[in-house]
Amino acid sequence: AQLKKYDIGGFCNGILAGLVSITAPCGNVECGFAFLIAILGAFIYEGSSMLLKKLGIDDPIDAFAVHGACGAWGAFSAVFFDMGEGFNHFNGWSGFDCNLDDSSNCKKDAVGAIMGTNVAGIFAIAAWTAFWTALIFVPLKVTGMLRASDEVQEAGMDMAKHSPPKAYTHAEGGGPTTTQTVLVEATKVVPA
Repeated sequence: AQLKKYDIGGFCNGILAGLVSITAPCGNVECGFAFLIAILGAFIYEGSSMLLKKLGIDDPIDAFAVHGACGAWGAFSAVFFDMGEGFNHFNGWSGFDCNLDDSSNCKKDAVGAIMGTNVAGIFAIAAWTAFWTALIFVPLKVTGMLRASDEVQEAGMDMAKHSPPKAYTHAEGGGPTTTQTVLVEATKVVPA
């Protein structure tokens, strides 16, 4: 394994990657292909997550790997694994019936046009996301509000901002009336 330890966040993201991957084609693929698409989506998530780390791109929760890479995979897989008859017919959201032309016959060779539409959709979503992301994050960067202080980065954002000092309260003796506070002490995490 990559870390030689269990990675619960990665495990959950792998499941989420499978679900994101099957979202686009869920209405036009068979159950066996849906399972295959989800499994391949988990591998696409892992590969894109490792690629981002190798390129030095900071994505601590793997949002791009899960939603960007696996979402694009889902759009491609909607065409590749369609229930239509080979690559000659395309069912799409028509379920078990093929897409019909103007004379009520199955459209022939529709896969290329549908793939082009899905690729255009992927680029449109990427452009839309890039525009709104830049609109929010560029002003934050220019004003110096995007970067955490060195002290917060050294302690780790989880410990500094996301872990309250009183993480849990437990009832003493199993009763609901009195509580005991468990304090969480900040410690430095050192790789094994």
